Amino acid sequence: MEALTPDHLKGMTVAVTGASGNVGTALLRRLTDPASGVAEVRGLARRKPPETAPYDRVRWHLADLGEPTSRTLLGSFLDGADAVVHCAWALQPGLQPERLHRVNVDGTRRVVEAAVAAGVPHVVHLSSLGTYAGGGGDREVGEDWPTTGIPTSQYSRDKAEAERLLRELSARSPDTTVTVVRPTLVLQPEAGSEIARYFLGPLVFGAARLVPGRLARLLPLPLPDLRVQLIHADDVADGIVRMLDRRAPGPFNLAAGPTLDPGALAHALGTVRVPFPSLLLRTGLSAAFHTRVVPTEPGWLDIATQAPALDTGRARRLLDWTPAHRGDDVLRRFVAALGRGEGGTGPLLHPADAPSGQSPAG
Repeated sequence: MEALTPDHLKGMTVAVTGASGNVGTALLRRLTDPASGVAEVRGLARRKPPETAPYDRVRWHLADLGEPTSRTLLGSFLDGADAVVHCAWALQPGLQPERLHRVNVDGTRRVVEAAVAAGVPHVVHLSSLGTYAGGGGDREVGEDWPTTGIPTSQYSRDKAEAERLLRELSARSPDTTVTVVRPTLVLQPEAGSEIARYFLGPLVFGAARLVPGRLARLLPLPLPDLRVQLIHADDVADGIVRMLDRRAPGPFNLAAGPTLDPGALAHALGTVRVPFPSLLLRTGLSAAFHTRVVPTEPGWLDIATQAPALDTGRARRLLDWTPAHRGDDVLRRFVAALGRGEGGTGPLLHPADAPSGQSPAG
């Protein structure tokens, strides 16, 4: 992996929304490192993180992007910034899609409009694999694959709509460099408890940690249409830093090999694969979602079974980027941390046994 040229980042002021989340925290680790050369890092979140690394070297602004009043704070947050990295995105409550749309799509619009008004020259938007239309088969698709999303997924529809806003920004403001980051599922051990709470909910997450070992080794997986790519949050952060360093425009796929089918997933986790028809698994997930047993909308399963695998050739060529972590290794480490109930120090990454919204020390 080619080393970055620090002079390109030296003296920059970088603003990061959603800075206390999974990708945001990994990005702060890079940007607050003195070796990065970044002069100032600003973070926007709903709750201020504790005074621990990497949050203690950040100038914090607190706002809820789902509220129209956040426009006023965004002006000061972005004033004089050389770049903004928009990572903020709400995954819950899944049963309130209008609320998610206000935070995710309307919030993205507010950030984009504020960036243009403040004259921020570089806007980086953290999008997702979920913005792509289904299909692709066994081949990996590039950034030119249709970005119409998976219609049955709220998350996917909102990601696709948010990208449309970014394309409108490019058309209206040609002097603004717009970069779109499209990673696959982003994991890191420090986010084990956060991601488990988002997708399993406290009831199922708590039960899963108490289930006897033999039963826990049984993994229901759709047959045969599940193909998953994973990536470590640090590799996403490295890609974003390279985009900032080179002020690289356009979309970039980020993923790590290997692509895992149901058999490979079970092997990576040391579990026993239990083949399940996709329709049956989706029906069960839908019932659990609507009865509030789990917070995960069934559209997430549709993304997993329909979204294409990603080709990362553009990032490798233009950014000299390669992931430092294998996807199957990331999965093993993540699941091990999840089973131990581990997390980070931030308000979103707190361990399973810490109160919600509060770090162990907080």
